[in-house]
Amino acid sequence: MAHAVQVKKIRRRGRQAGAMAALDMFSFITHLVLNVIFYIFVIFLVYRASIFVYDFTYQVFGDVVVEEAPGVNVEITIPEGTSTMELASKLEMNRLVVNRYSFYIKVKLLNYKILAGTYHLNTSMTYDDIINTITNYANAIEPPAGEENK
Repeated sequence: MAHAVQVKKIRRRGRQAGAMAALDMFSFITHLVLNVIFYIFVIFLVYRASIFVYDFTYQVFGDVVVEEAPGVNVEITIPEGTSTMELASKLEMNRLVVNRYSFYIKVKLLNYKILAGTYHLNTSMTYDDIINTITNYANAIEPPAGEENK
């Protein structure tokens, strides 16, 4: 009878060791799968961030237009004291620029002075074309009072 008890104890230990090994294997596989999912997610985020940064940088430094020529003519009035961000938002609302933030950064980086007045712009103009138009009173349809001869 003592021999039978010892056999039962050995079998019980064997089952416990097998259960522990199965639990360890399950834990390892779960940990591995979660790590793979996490790294795929991180790679995806890096990929999307890279695309966003590339597009934004191209908008700032490239020749970006909203529409191909001939585009649509839009008359824009810039009141005296308009901030660059207000103007960029107005241009974006009128579909003259792709992104107000990229236009704002381009104007600030190149240190342009936006001039008040009324201007004819077109949706097929690049950022540089728009900036060259609104920084020169000669291009204004209606310059502000007192600025006509400058």
